Amino acid sequence: MSKRKKRKRIDISPATILRPRLDKLWADEALLHKEDAAIQGDLDVLARDVEPDFFVKTMLRAYVAASGPARDRLDRVLPRWLSERNCAETLQEMARARSLGPDLRPLALTWLEAAGVDTEPLESPPSLFLEAYYYDDEALLGEKSQACVAPFWYTSPRRNRARGMGLLLDYNPPWDGSVKDILVTPRRRPQKLLKYVMNLWKRGDMEPESVSAERAKTVILTALNCNRAADVRLPRDLIGAREIFERHVLSLPDGLDTPSFTMDDFDYLAGHGKPPEEIVHFEQTVGRRVRLEDGSEVVVMGGPGWDESTPPI
Repeated sequence: MSKRKKRKRIDISPATILRPRLDKLWADEALLHKEDAAIQGDLDVLARDVEPDFFVKTMLRAYVAASGPARDRLDRVLPRWLSERNCAETLQEMARARSLGPDLRPLALTWLEAAGVDTEPLESPPSLFLEAYYYDDEALLGEKSQACVAPFWYTSPRRNRARGMGLLLDYNPPWDGSVKDILVTPRRRPQKLLKYVMNLWKRGDMEPESVSAERAKTVILTALNCNRAADVRLPRDLIGAREIFERHVLSLPDGLDTPSFTMDDFDYLAGHGKPPEEIVHFEQTVGRRVRLEDGSEVVVMGGPGWDESTPPI
């Protein structure tokens, strides 16, 4: 007698389906006619078995994506729910730790204020920015072929450890100024980390200039907008460093010419465009595309001297 095989049960983490469930609940026209207690009950169900900081951040993003009438209705419920469920403390800690990007931070402070929290001490948290460097090869080649920008930051208010992110930019086709690859450094003592990185650049006969946080952010966001224009997906390592980017790069102060860029833009670029790893493979196995003065392109073997796939830090 044959035994019927048991179907394998697939356990899906509540965190995995949290955003779709929130979007569905808050897109429903019935939300506008629900009692406060019913809306709060829905949130209680969704919050089960989900880390509080993940839940709150996901709730912020879902709120931003909701319709105007839905947001107006939620404004009358969410602050009280946050306060009664101790989620306001979680949100306050996230604001204090600078773990929210500039697209979510103002909304978080608004919710906290509505929940009765004094937000004045959170308005200007201490900066964790340490240093930033920039280098390109325009002086060597007459025009930019590649560039590297590297911001560094303290990993805690104690400022006894630091790390950084080096981003390699390519101005040749098909990149046209896009972020080609990134590297996140390990945590080290601040001065030891900077000394190590500067020695690497010196070995490659590169002399980067120290730039402001505003300048570093402007260069990076300009390059990421080039990724969109060139239809090049974000590098795999940058997608993996999403939280680090949001917390320590996107939170840097804007300059006068800093372009607009949000984490929604980041998520779009993480899933659209040609994978940069495929382009790099072509360059390493066939050749690089170079644009001539008349606008035409040729494929040449080899490169201008930089490693073709790794930021020089």
